[in-house]
Amino acid sequence: MDYSLKTKRRYDKRLKKFGYDPKTLGWTKGKQGIRFSILTSIGNMKNSSVLDIGCGFGDLYGFLRYNKMNCKYSGLDLNPNLLEYGKMRYPNATFEVFDIEKDSFDKKYDWIIISGLLNYERKNPYEFIEFVLKKTYSFCKHGLAIDFISDYVDFKKKNINYVEPEKILKICMSITSRVVLRHDYMPFEFCVYLYRNNRSTKNNIYAEYHNSLKKELRTNQWLKNKNI
Repeated sequence: MDYSLKTKRRYDKRLKKFGYDPKTLGWTKGKQGIRFSILTSIGNMKNSSVLDIGCGFGDLYGFLRYNKMNCKYSGLDLNPNLLEYGKMRYPNATFEVFDIEKDSFDKKYDWIIISGLLNYERKNPYEFIEFVLKKTYSFCKHGLAIDFISDYVDFKKKNINYVEPEKILKICMSITSRVVLRHDYMPFEFCVYLYRNNRSTKNNIYAEYHNSLKKELRTNQWLKNKNI
């Protein structure tokens, strides 16, 4: 059976059983907000365009709106039945059916967020992960944030895609030199940030980071004296 069709059926089965609930998306309650907080910490999303791939019910939009991050949100998902919930709950957002393997993007977005898309077991997982990262990274203007299930675990469940952070980092570094890997918020999950702007200053500091640091710490006299 086609992988996309299997995925649709899996979520339809859960939707019928659980309805509007994190369990439908394969998550447990009480963690969704943490994941959203970590993923959106990649950068300033106010007044920007945000693409949420594998958006499910579109609750990332609700999170952004609750935190007053006014942005133009678009959610893509393989399953149209999940998107119907998103359209009802968040009428000001944009939702479309999208197959990451087959469909093409028609424009670029400031930020791209991907959560849970790569957590289900499949053949040649790293090959697919590299395909997804390269395809989505080319359509972000500022950065891409994506999460994974870590293989640093003390047990493993059936059909879950456990991946090695080291291998993911290597793939990311082949795409851009400016990468962050975060394995600090849950024991068995991690995420990576891939940034578009990897230009450096003369003394080899990433220029975008350098500018944000100066702005954040502009009142610190020590930094001024050191000419950071």
